[in-house]
Amino acid sequence: MIVFIGIIAYSCNNKFGDTPDPEPTTDMQNMSIADGFNFENTKDVELEIKLPSHMIFTNQKSRIDIYYLNGDEKNLISSVSCDDKGEYKGSIRIPAFINEIVIENVAGEITKSLEAASSLKSAIIIDFDSEYSSEEPQTAPENESALKNEFTGNSYGGVISYLKATANIIGNGTFDDNDFGSITNWNSALVVDQKWHITSQLNGYVTQADESGNKYLKITRPASYRYGGVAQLVNASPGDRITFSADIRIQGSGTKRAYLYIIPRRSNGSPIAYYSRTVSSTGNTWRNYSVAANMPNGTASCEILLWNHIYGGEINYDNVIVTGPVLDQDNDGVNDDEDEYPNDSERAFNSYYPSNSTYTSIAFEDNWPGRGDYDFNDLVVDCRYKRVLNSSNALKDLDVEIIYKAAGATLENGFGFEVNTPPANVVEVTGQTLTKSYITLLGTNKPEAGQAKATFIATDNVFNKLNHPGSGIGVNTTPGATYVEPVTQNIHIEFQTAVSVNDAGLPPYNPFMIVNGDRGREIHLPDYTPTSLANQAYFGTQHDDTQIGTKYYKTSNNLPWAINIPVSFDYPNEKVEVIKAHLKFQEWAESAGSLFPDWYLDNSGYRNSGNIYVNN
Repeated sequence: MIVFIGIIAYSCNNKFGDTPDPEPTTDMQNMSIADGFNFENTKDVELEIKLPSHMIFTNQKSRIDIYYLNGDEKNLISSVSCDDKGEYKGSIRIPAFINEIVIENVAGEITKSLEAASSLKSAIIIDFDSEYSSEEPQTAPENESALKNEFTGNSYGGVISYLKATANIIGNGTFDDNDFGSITNWNSALVVDQKWHITSQLNGYVTQADESGNKYLKITRPASYRYGGVAQLVNASPGDRITFSADIRIQGSGTKRAYLYIIPRRSNGSPIAYYSRTVSSTGNTWRNYSVAANMPNGTASCEILLWNHIYGGEINYDNVIVTGPVLDQDNDGVNDDEDEYPNDSERAFNSYYPSNSTYTSIAFEDNWPGRGDYDFNDLVVDCRYKRVLNSSNALKDLDVEIIYKAAGATLENGFGFEVNTPPANVVEVTGQTLTKSYITLLGTNKPEAGQAKATFIATDNVFNKLNHPGSGIGVNTTPGATYVEPVTQNIHIEFQTAVSVNDAGLPPYNPFMIVNGDRGREIHLPDYTPTSLANQAYFGTQHDDTQIGTKYYKTSNNLPWAINIPVSFDYPNEKVEVIKAHLKFQEWAESAGSLFPDWYLDNSGYRNSGNIYVNN
């Protein structure tokens, strides 16, 4: 399912001011929440990614990295594999306010805007064919205005991580060696000599430059327009996958184009095909670009060409990396350069939620089925989920990093989560902390017994993680009380048979609290289902309005007992309702998520900071 909640509405209604807006005049229990709203702060985006059609994936899969963009910050969500057609179809879960994603592969990088996503009814399609040209290098036009406005996808810098350690078959890719040859034009005869050769059109305009000790290639503009390139020949054979990446910086005024070309050649030196990407601007900063192709029949060698049309300023190149024939030691269909587990055929990639560098927070009220005080600090945990996938994108391992931040309660509550796979499919689970007698496992290092789905209890008493300091209500919720350093717990789960991601679902899976040692008294996120051991006799009592099959863990006016926030949550002080600390929460909730989907961020006017807990 694709969920795009109110992106356009948010852009029109997001308010910024110098002072916080007034606190709500109502309280939580008087809010008007629409039926069906489940307090999700994320959206699921379905993707269809198509790698270049000139590349062959029958025997070699290719890694695809998926990021979401928060400003200029790239956050890695997933590393996945394409199928034998060079395609990937799957879903990602990102913060609801995020409007850009980046797709990165050895074939290049594409940035995709989600601004209009709310009007889309099908998957977001990312087609790398649109980024490639098959034309041979061209002579520049006679004047600047005739230079066509070629487009290239944005690149956010940094060599593709899995190419950094690869075997580079190009010579002098860092341009530390100031030794260059010359050729008449790009299609002149070349030999494999690990040396760059400058075309005659650029004679006198290509130099080795130095910037704080870093050497790079500099191409400058003469009195009039100029075109030309710098080329090197590498060994290649039919079927080889050649990848070519380079850091490029385009500086100064005037119209300029930089081109990355892969040109397979026959034994007589004639070109067979042209695979290229164009760079029109880098914002005067270094950015990384790449191109890739499988070598066609008849290939005897491959030309790597840095081609240029320059009308002003300069074009710089550095860190050229070219890979040749792939090596796949574990025979899983993913070459070693792209495989995070090159010696393990059951594992290939790591994927993350919310990303490889951020955490999601899960915050609970523990008075269920009675109404809570809505400070959402009875238990606050930060979590990062690392999914280890095989070459077919199925879940082999699950690593959950849990940081216990606050326990604003006197009850000895537990914390666990459920994954949609049979318990018998779990080889082992390590890292659990169980000190009470109310949790029964299927065996040592096993999931919980009596469950239809694999269920893992991280701890049966959060005070084993956060010891009470002797003052204040609970831990880390009362201003002025002694602060307790958050404690980290790492849960590792290995599955016997890798689980289809579609079957397992997306993190945070099904997290829940166990209230005060009463195993059947589970509190889940709104509309998440209970586990097999939940005591359903609690449903419909006190303030709970659960309707089996349609509604779970919400009151009659649809308030929850738990929320999931896709960042580390700055939670309220003890006994302060969340709407009195996060001033956009009410508008977000009452608009069913269409207004202020970033209500939890520290934006101007969004908070009453005095009502948010800080470590004094």
